[in-house]
Amino acid sequence: MIEHLALKLSWARRLTRWSYVLYLASMLWGGYLRGTPGSLLIIATLPLLLLLPGIARENYKSLALLCFVTLFYFTVIVLNLWSPAHHAVDWLSLVLICILFCAAMLFSRWKQYDLVAQRSSALDSH
Repeated sequence: MIEHLALKLSWARRLTRWSYVLYLASMLWGGYLRGTPGSLLIIATLPLLLLLPGIARENYKSLALLCFVTLFYFTVIVLNLWSPAHHAVDWLSLVLICILFCAAMLFSRWKQYDLVAQRSSALDSH
């Protein structure tokens, strides 16, 4: 169906996971630099943390939902960049959230293709 699907899945998996972790770290670092209270940081990271089990299981629906959630974070980051009090970490966060969105989107789609291929090969073997 798709050439080198296993290789693409491997790259998308790694890129999604690394950008997820690095984005969370940049959120916490940016919050620390701004002096954001810990309770607000917990609330800000909660949507991403709720998706963690689905991401770990490589559930394509959770990965697709992650793409929608990242759009909210993207909007907040862009607004922060227009603020006079923005930090360099905002630029890093912007890059990481864009990578996370693209990687999760591709990972979700390729995971769907992989599941369809596995089902069709299982049906062919019977």
